[in-house]
Amino acid sequence: MKAAKKSMTTEEIEKIILNIFERTRQKPKSTYDRNHFLDYLITPPATKDNIKNSFKGVRKYYMFFEAVEQAFGICFTLSDQDRFYSVQNFVLKTKERIGNVRGNKIIIRQRISERETYYIEFMLTMTLIFIAAFFKVHIASLIVTILWGIAMWWIIGSKIRDRRHNKRLFKRLVGNGTTKKDE
Repeated sequence: MKAAKKSMTTEEIEKIILNIFERTRQKPKSTYDRNHFLDYLITPPATKDNIKNSFKGVRKYYMFFEAVEQAFGICFTLSDQDRFYSVQNFVLKTKERIGNVRGNKIIIRQRISERETYYIEFMLTMTLIFIAAFFKVHIASLIVTILWGIAMWWIIGSKIRDRRHNKRLFKRLVGNGTTKKDE
């Protein structure tokens, strides 16, 4: 999709957002409440404003935000992503982000420059080593190894997807890294 223009109407923005919403949802074309539509990304819908209380909900929630960012060439702040929106409020927030080109560039530069930390991965690995040393080859150590693998797959996969998304968005917003004056 081409870069979003500042002159887009709220109706055009809403149409694109609802299209992304339908593509991202677990059960497209089912009914939803426009006042807390993000809860309807999963089936059955999360209770009001509780979509981020499950792995499936978190994954769908952030997939939706990433798709909207890519579609409009914008960046939501962390506090934007922590709020729960009605369709109307989300459209207005998106329109606000479209109009803030300089702010979007600042956010994506911050995301790109953030240094990755691996504290959780380190702690999970140390726990696995401790349990393996304590139990040797035992059913408990096998179960913990499987759980460790699932947790590492989830965490590292999320980091890789985030990094890939941010690089694509950076390329779109900032280009090849030239130092043109921000709009």
